[in-house]
Amino acid sequence: MATNSYFHHRPSEQNLIEDLTIESIKIHGKDMIYLPRTVNNKDDLFGEDTISSFEDSFFIEMYIASVDGFGGDGDFISKFGLEIRDTVELIVAKKRFQYESDMDRPREGDLIYLPLTRGLFEIKFVEHENPFYQVGKLYTYKLSCELFQYSQEDIDTDQSVIDGIEDSKKEFAYDLELTSVNGTFKLAETVTFTNGAKATVSAWDSSSKILRLHDVSGTIESVTTVIGDSSLATALVSTVTETTIHIAGVTSDAFDKNDELQIEGNSIFDFTDIDPFSEGGY
Repeated sequence: MATNSYFHHRPSEQNLIEDLTIESIKIHGKDMIYLPRTVNNKDDLFGEDTISSFEDSFFIEMYIASVDGFGGDGDFISKFGLEIRDTVELIVAKKRFQYESDMDRPREGDLIYLPLTRGLFEIKFVEHENPFYQVGKLYTYKLSCELFQYSQEDIDTDQSVIDGIEDSKKEFAYDLELTSVNGTFKLAETVTFTNGAKATVSAWDSSSKILRLHDVSGTIESVTTVIGDSSLATALVSTVTETTIHIAGVTSDAFDKNDELQIEGNSIFDFTDIDPFSEGGY
């Protein structure tokens, strides 16, 4: 049997369906904030970028296909503690997405801010053939997203509600240039200054004599003596420079070793290299 002779997949028919699709999303959808990911230093060994940044953003309307609530594994207690693995499916019009951005399509790894729950979701998969060629053309992208887990990414989009997510993970740190060093400071140990200030060691470079501190209580001043509580190392502070770092938050739990593990891990592998394991033999 022949198909209907009155429909020939003409551009006018396709444009009508596309306009109706866009109008439906504008009526029933929600305004989202899209954050494109910038890959700064891709690791070819693992196929990932551990220092991705998000420096741009734009508003665009999307339809929430998950009308029954979030999917995924939900909230549960695992051996690592409380984990939240919410997923959501979003639909965005191709024409609107290309108009609002300079990108051809949404990309896996980009982020979407959902104002309803004030959460960031990471795009895991982009389906471009659903619905399947209505009148011979594709009009939407279906985005499968998962709740984003912050991992030291740089987020600077000029959207205060989003940038605050990263700011809450930041800690002020101080780089101290030392003189008259006697002994070796230990990572994660507490140091005390002669003026009563205390801090935790984040890094110690014996060659440059730079001591990085975080979790500072009190005021760090130059021309004071710093003493390691466990190493008993001493030194005279020459200059003090303030910076910011991203590490696990300090808690009052005596068994909490997040700081120590993070600092120690950073000193073992240099994941900015392409081949951190075989020493050039890969």
